[in-house]
Amino acid sequence: MPDEIGGLPVCTDKPALLDESGASAVEFALVMPVLVLFLVGIMDFGMIFSNLMALHQGIGEGIRQGVIARPGTNSSCTLTGLSADTSLPTKSLICLTKDRIGFDGTRVKVSFPGSKTKGGALLLCTQYPLESITGFFDSMLNGVLKSKVQMRIEQDLHAFAAAEETALPDGNWTWCT
Repeated sequence: MPDEIGGLPVCTDKPALLDESGASAVEFALVMPVLVLFLVGIMDFGMIFSNLMALHQGIGEGIRQGVIARPGTNSSCTLTGLSADTSLPTKSLICLTKDRIGFDGTRVKVSFPGSKTKGGALLLCTQYPLESITGFFDSMLNGVLKSKVQMRIEQDLHAFAAAEETALPDGNWTWCT
């Protein structure tokens, strides 16, 4: 016997056109790519930010040792395109900075905007290749992380010399002045 309300028959079956059993699957299929892109973006930018902080931390430690003329004695790191006649203290400062940063592929530039005497300035610049987990954001990020620090010299640095490694393929040193 059909259902009745107020004496009128009521149909309790839904017509086939109103079947909503696949609606949540379609909604999920529309939302999921946006959600995945959002999560991957968070991971990419988190890793990039972490690498940038390591770059800043390492260059800060390197320049602090440089301005007091104590870069250590290790000059055996990989020095890309550095002139063979670069002074040993300068090589040691570059190697110390690279060691403190901790990434293979980092390039360093050492310069003196003024004099090398107490009160002058030491300028260190670094480049590191930008690495994306997904590669999706590479075109927007220019391919190179950069860091630049200038600090007042505390001890005369006459034994040091301005030097720079070969810039990364996607970078140059024009910004480091």
